[in-house]
Amino acid sequence: MPATVAEELAAVELFGEVAPALLEELARHAAVRRVSAGQVLFVQGDPSDHLVYVRSGRLRVLVTSDRGDELALAVLGPGETLGELSVIDELPRSATVQAVDPCVLIFLPARQVRAVLSQSPAALFSVARQLAGQVRRLTGSAADLVFLDLPRRLAKLVVSHAKPARDGAKVADLGTSQSGLAAQLGTTRQSVNRALGQLSARGWIEVDGSRVTVRDEPALRRFSGAL
Repeated sequence: MPATVAEELAAVELFGEVAPALLEELARHAAVRRVSAGQVLFVQGDPSDHLVYVRSGRLRVLVTSDRGDELALAVLGPGETLGELSVIDELPRSATVQAVDPCVLIFLPARQVRAVLSQSPAALFSVARQLAGQVRRLTGSAADLVFLDLPRRLAKLVVSHAKPARDGAKVADLGTSQSGLAAQLGTTRQSVNRALGQLSARGWIEVDGSRVTVRDEPALRRFSGAL
């Protein structure tokens, strides 16, 4: 039997300690939307009036410069949320969000989310913990841009995304094209292509589109410093 929206929200870390009656009230204001791959949900600077829960599919979060250059900040998947920052400070969207795959999303009005947070200290603490995690990830990414060259940043990204596959190997589904990887790593598509070729030539990875099979994880970890 499919879960109700309230039951889905109860499984989200953000709302895990919220009273069922509050979740039922929040669910009554929820809207379920389907979006196509490549569709832009909103752009940096748009008014922010919803928290978004990803039921299925993946979303890419990115910022752009005045010249149109892109830097991808994160890829979000099922069970994750976005928009916590704007729910708290009520300011415009700080980034652009685009669907990587066809997605099913649940939109929760920010006003109702704030009402829940005001009545649930545990939920408010969960938001603070998630925002702290985002700050830590961005701090690490900024340090990598300064201290690691591109092949090492790419190796570190592959290691962080690698998961066991059915054949026993580890596979990293990077969920984007080489252009998308370039935006995530702060470089060009051509540079990403060369870096992938270098790691592949050493026998550490095999590349098949956005899927990267890890052939020598210890070597990748030593190379990237992700010990």
